[in-house]
Amino acid sequence: MVPPSWPFLSPLFIFLLPRPAWLYTLHNCTFNMDDPHTIFCDHRQLSRIPSEIPSSVEHLSVSFNNIQKIQQSDFRDFNRLQTLDLIQNQISHIEDAAFSHLSTLTLLDLFQNKLTHLTDNMFKGLFNVTVLYLGYNHIESISEFAFGPLRNLQDLDLSSNFLSQISVIVKVISSCPSLQSLKLGDNRFTSFESEHFSFPLNILKLDLSGQSLRSFMLHSDLFPRLESLHLVRIHSDFQWDVSDKSFLKNLKTLDLSFTNLTIETYKSVFNSVNSLENLRLYGVRLFDKGLADFVCGIPSLQKLDLGGADISVLDPFLLQSCTHLTDLDLYDNSMTDVSESSLRTLTRLLQLNMGLNHLTRVPLTIRNMSSLTSLLFHSNLIKKLHCLDFANLWNLTELNLANNYLVELNGCIFKDLHSLQRLYVDNNFLFQFDDSFGTSLSNLLSLSANNNNIAWLQNGVFKNMSHLNYLKLSSVRGTIMERGAWNGLTNLTYLGYSLSIGSSKPGASFKSDSSTGGRSQHIQSFNLPSLKELQISVPSEVCLIYPDDFLQGLDGLTSFSAYSLFCKSPDIETFHSTPLLKFIEMANNLDLNLYPELFQPIRNLQSLELPDNHLKSLDFLSQANLTELQRLDLSNNDLRVINESFFEALPSLRYLDLSNNPFVCNCSNAGFIHWVLYNKQVFVGYAFRLRCASPQSYEGHLLLDFDVQSCWEFTSFLCFMSSSALVLITLLSSFIHHFLRWQLVYGFYLVRAYLYHSKKRRQGCAHTYDAFVSYNVHDEDWVCNELVPELEERQGWKLCLHHRDFQPGRAILENITDAIYSSRKTLCVISRQYLQSEWCSREIQMASFRLLDEQKDVLILLFLEELSSNQLSPFYRMRKLLRSRTYLSWSRARSHRGLFWEKVRCAMQCGAELANNPLPAQV
Repeated sequence: MVPPSWPFLSPLFIFLLPRPAWLYTLHNCTFNMDDPHTIFCDHRQLSRIPSEIPSSVEHLSVSFNNIQKIQQSDFRDFNRLQTLDLIQNQISHIEDAAFSHLSTLTLLDLFQNKLTHLTDNMFKGLFNVTVLYLGYNHIESISEFAFGPLRNLQDLDLSSNFLSQISVIVKVISSCPSLQSLKLGDNRFTSFESEHFSFPLNILKLDLSGQSLRSFMLHSDLFPRLESLHLVRIHSDFQWDVSDKSFLKNLKTLDLSFTNLTIETYKSVFNSVNSLENLRLYGVRLFDKGLADFVCGIPSLQKLDLGGADISVLDPFLLQSCTHLTDLDLYDNSMTDVSESSLRTLTRLLQLNMGLNHLTRVPLTIRNMSSLTSLLFHSNLIKKLHCLDFANLWNLTELNLANNYLVELNGCIFKDLHSLQRLYVDNNFLFQFDDSFGTSLSNLLSLSANNNNIAWLQNGVFKNMSHLNYLKLSSVRGTIMERGAWNGLTNLTYLGYSLSIGSSKPGASFKSDSSTGGRSQHIQSFNLPSLKELQISVPSEVCLIYPDDFLQGLDGLTSFSAYSLFCKSPDIETFHSTPLLKFIEMANNLDLNLYPELFQPIRNLQSLELPDNHLKSLDFLSQANLTELQRLDLSNNDLRVINESFFEALPSLRYLDLSNNPFVCNCSNAGFIHWVLYNKQVFVGYAFRLRCASPQSYEGHLLLDFDVQSCWEFTSFLCFMSSSALVLITLLSSFIHHFLRWQLVYGFYLVRAYLYHSKKRRQGCAHTYDAFVSYNVHDEDWVCNELVPELEERQGWKLCLHHRDFQPGRAILENITDAIYSSRKTLCVISRQYLQSEWCSREIQMASFRLLDEQKDVLILLFLEELSSNQLSPFYRMRKLLRSRTYLSWSRARSHRGLFWEKVRCAMQCGAELANNPLPAQV
């Protein structure tokens, strides 16, 4: 167990730590990894807007919760918010001006709540909102000025409410001059009449769907720009009254799905829409030849949706007159057969959807429809394809045969599909591709054969498919590739496939290993230089055996996903050939052990996902050199203790997922808990859902609820003792410095003098000089002109003068010490300049130390001028001597010079101990 790297902090210090303004760990919300300014708080059973949301959020979703009320304080600080989703809550009341601070908001979604009334100030401040969704509420009334602030509103959804007065809608539209899309379906309006409006509308899209609408009357050019009209689920008593065809001259799309109108009403509608291009009749079960003629009579019609129309057999004459159609949707009709001539007249048809029917073969009518570019036969009962099924479909670019019962794809099927670019054969029973498969599909760009039984891919099967860039071959049974199966895929950028556990043929890339009971497979390296994404999945019972150069030839690979691929630790050479990798996912491996060397070659890695691998340690992170890693997923592993120092080696990390790990709730995770709560760089997803697995007393508890204060009790005591000692030392130091600093300096030099004098006594050195003269350079004239002539020339004393007798090159302090102890006396010539000199002060201090040490009269104080006691305060020993003994004063003896020098001579001669021979009296 790795102990956490945790500083010695007292609980008081912990409580005083500031809570960061931008928390990367949220209780009830999560960040979008690609955009940290997008936050999701969905499905959390919240009763109010979370206060933890950072003010810098730009996109916020608080959908699918139990919020009942929106207050003014909920969004006060969100001055950068652009979109706000409050879908499917219980909101019944919104305080006035609750959104007033959201000046940057452009989208507000209140879909499926319980609002009943929209007040005048509900949307105050939302002058930049362009999209407002209020569908599926209980709105019965709208105040006259409720939509006044929404001057820039373009898209409004009021569908599925309880509105019954069209006059309310008139007020809404008049307040929103920029409105382009209006959804009013499933309200309680029984009619929509142009007489209700006194001005033309700029609306482009209008939805009036719903069973309550009984009439649509247009007697003026109310919708000069209307392009799309939706009248879904209208009943047979509906009345359509458009007095002039020009009123809907710009209508391009009309949706009449799930309507049950009379034939006359349908005809009336179709006669009013001469510019219609897209008609949806999904779920209209009364579509017959008579109605079809009216539909096909619309000269501009291009797209027709007849899905869910309960057509079991396509009549050969039903769509005979729809010769101008380009897009026909016959999806979900339970058709069992299509006549051979039913679509032959649709010579302009580009897209045909016959998915989700009961067809057992490709209808003959498809042959020779050379105009088709997209053909969908997914979700039928087709078991076999014939060589002529797609004959002459030269322009077909998309073919969807997914979710059928196909067992083989012969190359002859695609011989005429020279333009085919996208082929979908997912969820069939295909076993293998024919040898001529690749030859027939030389221009194919995308092949999806997911969830088949393709267990074998022979050498050269894709050799002529040089344009293919997307290939998915994941199989229910897994796929075995012969050596050279990938040859020819020179432009492939995405490859996804699964490995099988079946036996292999000679030359195959996977071989059974008898040492593992037939459960292991060998895989050869790739040679796909253009590949960017590789996804491999392996049945959990397979043990993959691969060489060190497993990914050799994939120099351009940027994304690698592997599921159950490694039954042992990946070789450290695995990624040496893929230096450009940015995304790695290794999931669902039995016992994955990772080493730092594995990641050394991939310095650009940005996302590492390692879920479901039974990882027990993160030691590999510290030396992996993943300096660019931004996302790390370690969910569903066996991590018990996390050392937060591991993440210091990931300076670019922004998102971390550690959900569903069996954490230990004790002091070993204290540092990690603190890091989760207070780090300002990494967002820890689902942090407040992390739970403890041990010890038993904490099992099931939230990890972040663990009381880490108990981990610092002993540390707190040490911190208290250290802090107390530090305070005492500081106080004592301050006291000593203020009151005893000179005594301490005195003591220091006393000890130094004692040690020096002891050394001299041991050496038995005799005095060299009679006196050492200590003076300041400013007093040198007096010393040279008065003192030296008198004492040396007249009285015969030998003096030591620093400018004359100090040894050059030697330390000044050593010269001073030697001069004092080599002289019988020390004569201090004291003046104001003397007291201000650092070296003079040291000389007199050392002389006074010698005085005390030897208890002899070795110090002579000669004052050139009068000095106050304050000026002598730094010289503790001198001041003490002056209070108890006499001294020589030149300023007082100028008129009696002879007597002064006599006193000096006496002082120089004096050699008795201080106790019996006090200093000469003051002159």
